[in-house]
Amino acid sequence: MAPSEKVGIVSIGEMGVGVAKLLVAHGYTVLTNITGRSEYTQRRATTASIVLLGSDEDLVSQADYLLSIVPPRDALATAERFAGVKTSGRIKPLYYLDLNATSPKLARKTAEIFRQNAPGVKYVDGGIIGGPPRVVEEQDCTQSATPTDIGVGWARPSIPLSGPHELPNEHLAKVLNVTHVGPEVGSASGLKCCFGSIIKGLIAISIQSFSTAEALGVYGELQRHLEMFQPALQKSTTRMVTEIPPKAGRWVDEMWEIGRCFGEDGGWDNVTGDEGADVYKRIAEVYRTIADDTVLGKERPEHRVRGKTADDVAVAIVDALKGGKGAKPKDH
Repeated sequence: MAPSEKVGIVSIGEMGVGVAKLLVAHGYTVLTNITGRSEYTQRRATTASIVLLGSDEDLVSQADYLLSIVPPRDALATAERFAGVKTSGRIKPLYYLDLNATSPKLARKTAEIFRQNAPGVKYVDGGIIGGPPRVVEEQDCTQSATPTDIGVGWARPSIPLSGPHELPNEHLAKVLNVTHVGPEVGSASGLKCCFGSIIKGLIAISIQSFSTAEALGVYGELQRHLEMFQPALQKSTTRMVTEIPPKAGRWVDEMWEIGRCFGEDGGWDNVTGDEGADVYKRIAEVYRTIADDTVLGKERPEHRVRGKTADDVAVAIVDALKGGKGAKPKDH
């Protein structure tokens, strides 16, 4: 029997459409408000069998769960938007899953917005660790294979959640690969920040290393020495660097949120005033340079060029930096 509960997704980006496809494959009805979105996004939503609605009010009245999956810079405004939609007349509570890459402090602020303005909505702090859900061959199902029929055939990200509200639908929680990591709002967002800092910090360092080696004319020798002494690192960094340019713009604000997490909740603001996690402000500028100043960073998803190498990325960055287009720090 197909699940009767409906899941709304805001919004239908690469991750959102991947989650939607996973849910639809497991029998869920997925809804979204498509008003104002591009023709490309509308086509992508339709292809994923998502039910298209015309307003936030329709989405709130019909959905049992709302999954907010937006860029970090839009997370607070999106929450304020939905906290302002009337939920009177609902029989069952609406669960708002804040799955955005934001700091724990922002998650706590968002929870308070719902408490004051939409007390009937159950706010759930969360994050998404890993790439979008995708169908995989059996031998390639390494990201999150399970011994049951739930999730088999899919590589899925992990979705940690925290706060006083746990998902009442155990089947949905298993499909989404949910783990409840604690009763405090902010724990899940903090876990996402800590994980992302390692992976995306390493990528940023690799980008600076690769582009500097390219500028010095020793890129090939750098790769040869990495392969000689750190073959696993060489393989993973060159692969990840090639995947970054179209994503770089979305990662700028995420790096700021990681810095805030480390400064405010990790205690690093105590080291050098309010600049304790300043390293992630600098890492944010690596991604801003790629997004704003290179041709690769301006690729649209529907026009994305495949087959780029790490050397291509390094060359593009060197060209941008030689042109004097280095990104300036953003004043937050």
